[in-house]
Amino acid sequence: MQHFFTNRFDGVSEAPFESLNFGLHVNDEALHVNQNRAILKAKLGVSKLVFMDQVHGDSIVRIESGDEMPTCDAMISNVPDIALAVMVADCIPILYYDEVHQAIGVAHAGRVGTLLQVGQKCARAMVENFGTRMQELRIWMGPSIRSCCYEVGFEATQGLESFLHVKNGNYFLDLQDANLKAFLDMGIKREHITISEICTCCDHAYFSYRRDKITGRFAGVIVL
Repeated sequence: MQHFFTNRFDGVSEAPFESLNFGLHVNDEALHVNQNRAILKAKLGVSKLVFMDQVHGDSIVRIESGDEMPTCDAMISNVPDIALAVMVADCIPILYYDEVHQAIGVAHAGRVGTLLQVGQKCARAMVENFGTRMQELRIWMGPSIRSCCYEVGFEATQGLESFLHVKNGNYFLDLQDANLKAFLDMGIKREHITISEICTCCDHAYFSYRRDKITGRFAGVIVL
């Protein structure tokens, strides 16, 4: 198994998508995006690389051929040599690995996805499809916007009140903590959960929608 999170460098896209942008939906040149995806595929050394058409939902698709082009926000697979990718520019890219049953997953957890429990639903899908046991599942939560920068209006705090930081009357969400608590409540071991400390809004090595508005998407990838 290999997994990692990309940054915004070493691709071919031009500003404001400079340079390793994987998002076809952000008005970058499709030719450049496809070249960037080819660069990632070559780096992984795989025959298939699957991206999602992400819609801030909670649908999960099982990938079996590597030719799927799913509209969803989570994918699972137990097929070797098919890499799964999740694109983000502030949302949390979540990667899953079950070493015992040799299965993987990815999920796209922004504010809406967190409320919809897409992260937990992806883990449960691995249980249902592959026999994964929660105590054996390993999870990586990649670079994403953190509570230092994720200021929201009061209406956006509904359902996430336990994960708020209030500073000078302003509301800041901690989506990392919200997802961590959800995973722990499912029986996933804390020592099996890795959370990146990188805030994408603070760190210009990563694309950030909150910071730049018009920007690209980096990715979390995992493959057996």
